[in-house]
Amino acid sequence: MSADDIDELFDEGVAPWDGRRVPMTLLGGYLGSGKTTLLNDLLRRTDRPIAVLVNDVGEINIDAALLQRRSADTIELTDGCVCCSISESLGTTLADMRRRPTPPDHVVIELSGVADPTQVMPWAESDGFRLDGVVVLVDATNFRERLADERTRPLLLRQLEPADLVIISKSELVTADERDAVRAAVADQAPDVPVVDDLDGSLGSTLLDLGTRRERDATATPPPSLLDPHRTEIVPLPRPVTSTALHALLDGLPDDTVRAKGIAEGPDGSRLLIQQVGRRRRIGPLPQAENQEPTDLVVIRVSRPEPVRLRLGSTSP
Repeated sequence: MSADDIDELFDEGVAPWDGRRVPMTLLGGYLGSGKTTLLNDLLRRTDRPIAVLVNDVGEINIDAALLQRRSADTIELTDGCVCCSISESLGTTLADMRRRPTPPDHVVIELSGVADPTQVMPWAESDGFRLDGVVVLVDATNFRERLADERTRPLLLRQLEPADLVIISKSELVTADERDAVRAAVADQAPDVPVVDDLDGSLGSTLLDLGTRRERDATATPPPSLLDPHRTEIVPLPRPVTSTALHALLDGLPDDTVRAKGIAEGPDGSRLLIQQVGRRRRIGPLPQAENQEPTDLVVIRVSRPEPVRLRLGSTSP
């Protein structure tokens, strides 16, 4: 189905939410890679109103203290989050969401384990939404075996091809050598795509940049925690900045950059919203609904620090 066909589902003749386009993340990965586990973790951690679209809401586990209302195909949480089953079709589900008077801050779509993300990406560019990134999980316990199997290899490659970020799940269940081998296998198939290990099972949700509430600021980031593997850096943006200079600056960001965002001022005084997730980059006019002054570039990098090794010796003089 083309983007034009998709937009026909929204027939009210005007863009929803005063022209605001809600960022959408597609979450892919083969069967059993841990997508639902990641979403459950995300819903426990966030206090922002996000929408999660899944094939079966019965697989989403919600703490009773967070649950406001639950029906056969919808879960509503007290913090404004909503989980909906893709019951009839994704188009129908998104059309229903557009009719909500208030947009969510973000939409996450969990793809089925046998889905090709490229077939779903046009939905993320339909009225009211914009593609924020494609995040693909690979299971550390069996990825190399699946990749070597000619029955599953073609699908794994189709899932990796559009990825902006690859998360290695279940890393804690394999040896360090196997983690390195999985990372190398992913790098062979998806060069230039950031790859991170979810060693403690909680990295995925923070990498979606949905872990905490932000004010209505397009460049705000979650506050760091002591063990957070993310490093946030501020890169000055010239004011004004030409398109050539801006792309050159983004091209020069470190390889471990997983997200960059900011608001630039163009040579004509216009405001430009910069959004980069992995290798996916979008630079376009700042929506009027999010109007604010230019900012520097906020760059989020991921690196897990080496463990601290204490040398124990005699305490006697």
